[in-house]
Amino acid sequence: MVYYFALGGAFFTVFFLITGLHRLLFASRYALLERLQIHTELSPGALQQTEAAANRDFKRDFLRFLGTLGTALSRRDNLNSIQKKLLKAHVLMRAEEFIGLTIFSAAALSLLVFLLSDTLLFGLAAGILGLKIPDMVIELKKNRRAETLTQQLPEALTIVSSGLRAGYSFPQAMSVVSREMPPPIGKEFARVIWENRMGKPLEEVLRNLGERNESDDLNLVITALLIQKQVGGNLAEILDNISHTIRERVRIKGEIQTLTAQGRLSAIIIIILPVAVAAFLMATNPEYMLTLVRETLGLIMLVFAIIMQVFGIMVIRKIIKIDV
Repeated sequence: MVYYFALGGAFFTVFFLITGLHRLLFASRYALLERLQIHTELSPGALQQTEAAANRDFKRDFLRFLGTLGTALSRRDNLNSIQKKLLKAHVLMRAEEFIGLTIFSAAALSLLVFLLSDTLLFGLAAGILGLKIPDMVIELKKNRRAETLTQQLPEALTIVSSGLRAGYSFPQAMSVVSREMPPPIGKEFARVIWENRMGKPLEEVLRNLGERNESDDLNLVITALLIQKQVGGNLAEILDNISHTIRERVRIKGEIQTLTAQGRLSAIIIIILPVAVAAFLMATNPEYMLTLVRETLGLIMLVFAIIMQVFGIMVIRKIIKIDV
């Protein structure tokens, strides 16, 4: 019982410490909002708008805090690569804010696990995992966005080729795609048109499009467009052929996903099962699990199990990963 009281006290201590720090950093803003609330009468609709604005202000203040934290603890040579990664995932954050979020995630998860397990090693392991969680989320969003763009690409190329046959220029045909198709491809084509209108050459704009999106199919389209611009040819027919090729690749990838579903499920079970069993034993019989940490032989067995786990995942991933 004393343990749970201590755990609750530690949680509320950290919570009130963070809240007080936030109030201290943004005291002037809160004073201004309080004066406005006293001297202004708000209708229900205006009150909802004010609450939404307050939420936006809190998000902006939190991002500013993360940016300050990231600026203090980051290196300049890493900011450009992180910013490119955020741009590819279409995450509207600065690199400094992302670094601050990574540090905050690691500290919060490490503290939480340490308070729950009362073991420093588990807290450090959770902190390392917290450092990777934001990066894993960004990678997942980037892959999903690239996959969605690849799915939309054949239809977009069909629209462009139809526009070219109807007498449109290439930028006009792309403008139709930007208006008619949903994101991400609609927004990407709209940005291509906007950059071209701002004075950038079409070749540079298309290369920027390829750098913002890690998609082999899109790079194939861009390469074909750049070659066609240099040597000439029937652009509508070229786009139709590429569209057919991409559709076939998407179909084959779908069949491969179906055939390798068993292997992917096995990999998921291999990842989750040991962690779930360890968490269950830690909750039911902590002394039984803590032997792995307290004894030298237990640490050796734990490290060996982790290495074999990673090796098995790599082997399964190598088996089910088939390039098309």
